[in-house]
Amino acid sequence: MKKFGVILSILTLIALLGGCASGPELTKMDILTVDLSALPYTKNTAPLTRQWADVIFDFEGVLPDDIDWGNFNRLIVKINYFDANNRLIAHDNDLAMLTLVYDLSQLENPVLGRGADPGINIGNAAQKQFNLMGEWSNVHTRGCMIALLRKPGALVLQNSNARVAFIEVTEITFYNDDVISFEDSF
Repeated sequence: MKKFGVILSILTLIALLGGCASGPELTKMDILTVDLSALPYTKNTAPLTRQWADVIFDFEGVLPDDIDWGNFNRLIVKINYFDANNRLIAHDNDLAMLTLVYDLSQLENPVLGRGADPGINIGNAAQKQFNLMGEWSNVHTRGCMIALLRKPGALVLQNSNARVAFIEVTEITFYNDDVISFEDSF
């Protein structure tokens, strides 16, 4: 009976420690939809006045630090376009480009300046996609492939067409397509 009491005590201790350790387990995650309400804005407030102007969605304080970012292999971004009069523009190719960057401070590079290619700094671009929301891109449906080395710092959207004055983000989702089947989810 004494042996049973010791075994029961050990099992209880393991269960308690396991319960504490199983709180919000964020070391491995299969899907992460960014809480857009945590972003400072989801649509630029001032109109873009030239082609290739930046709209930057800073992830500082928005994305968790304590997960394995290398676990995600796809990125879904859904956006809307508006003209200078804030009228919705139909989705099409050649309207915007996306760059997912690791280090937002690299965009301040005096050689590049704003409106330059944010991925030109070697190692700063985690992903680049053209033709957002157009038929030539799958970033808004299945998601574009990514291979993250660490937590992204920002999403930079640039208008590829001067008639796009406002860009609104409606979804940013990181996921692992080994877990979510394309046919079942979208």
